[in-house]
Amino acid sequence: MKIRVHQVPAEGLTEQRRYDPEEMDLARFDVHPTDPIALSCFIAKADRELIVQATLRYGLQMACAKCLETFVSPMTTAATLNYHVAPTDVVDITDDLRQEIILSYPMIPVCQPDCRGLCVRCGQNRNHGLCSCVE
Repeated sequence: MKIRVHQVPAEGLTEQRRYDPEEMDLARFDVHPTDPIALSCFIAKADRELIVQATLRYGLQMACAKCLETFVSPMTTAATLNYHVAPTDVVDITDDLRQEIILSYPMIPVCQPDCRGLCVRCGQNRNHGLCSCVE
């Protein structure tokens, strides 16, 4: 999303936009949104600064770290972006929005809080039933 600084009114501007996941080029970071990324933002100017308060909503496909099943998690990411600008500048916030999505990816994605994981002996997904291994 490109913002032309001179077009932002003194009272600020509210914008809504939907990004196609391919447009954000997230696959190369192994981040896979499942539907369009919804952006809602408020843009304001203060002297030589542009302030963007953004909220991103999307579904994110991940593999559970415990049972290895693929699942989709609804995500909401909020960010405040600040830019030092001149009145004639055009600011592209797409890279910063991409970074916020990447940083929101959980360190250890889990399909459900009570995921039982895999049996360490036979590899059975213990969420689907018990195996015959003796623990």
